[in-house]
Amino acid sequence: MKKRWYLPPLLLLLSFLLFCPEIAFAASKRGLLLWFQSLLPSLLPFMILSNILIKTNVLEKWIALPKKLWNFLFGLSPNGAYALLLGVFCGYPMGAKVTADLYGSGKISREEACYLLTFSNHPGPMFVSSFLLLETLHREEYIGLSFLILYTGSFITSLLFRSGYKKKKSHLTDHKKEVSRRPPLGVIIDTSIMNGFEGITKLGGYIILFSVCSGMIQTCTFLPAPLRYALLGITEISTGTAAIAQTACPFFLKYAIIMALTSFGGLCIMAQTKSMINETSLPLMPYVKGKLCSLAITFLLALLIVQIV
Repeated sequence: MKKRWYLPPLLLLLSFLLFCPEIAFAASKRGLLLWFQSLLPSLLPFMILSNILIKTNVLEKWIALPKKLWNFLFGLSPNGAYALLLGVFCGYPMGAKVTADLYGSGKISREEACYLLTFSNHPGPMFVSSFLLLETLHREEYIGLSFLILYTGSFITSLLFRSGYKKKKSHLTDHKKEVSRRPPLGVIIDTSIMNGFEGITKLGGYIILFSVCSGMIQTCTFLPAPLRYALLGITEISTGTAAIAQTACPFFLKYAIIMALTSFGGLCIMAQTKSMINETSLPLMPYVKGKLCSLAITFLLALLIVQIV
């Protein structure tokens, strides 16, 4: 019985595809274009290059330089800091993807990987500045402030979870003995390309699926508007934040809600994250806890700061 909870939502989604084909097609097309025009060209190169860097051990030579800084600020090893940096600069779900790759390669311990999942996944800078602030809210002057709020919320989240996930360096000693046995560069590149395409294809599938879910929610006009907007935001952030931006509620509240949902990422990003860690033994729960915590902190920060400025 436990495993049948998903049957009603699936039947509902199937009914939507059958009885509202035009709306479903438009939503599916929107998701496909989002994947093809944005994620494919922006994330795929990073996925491939990141895999190559991890498998060739090149990153260890330069990321280890400010080792004490990573440990002091975030309680991370240099390898863990690499996952955090890519998560910040590349956007969802690269933080989780690199964390899973590092853990699978024996570069970080299970404890550090679980800790990273609580705060390494971030919205991409282009998504925040271009889509959210310029296209959706039309508030260019809030770009710097928005980054400050999002990253401060993430940093506070890392502080809250740091004590719960201690690094165990003994888990990493075996890897260094195996460096000389790594495969030739050509094999590493081929494997990294295939790994990158597999990952980006999974992301495309989830984006299309959740875009259709968002389309279905938008047709539920019998639901109260606040509930419908909340469901959209929780399901998929781009559709949800765009809908919330059109509401008549005060800007300070609208801004705080949008920042909080952006920090959370929505169920679509959660499903993408799960797909990235599926081949490891890493649990999803640290990610869920971290994102819920980040959502609350970001909302309070945005609500407070936007009224001060």
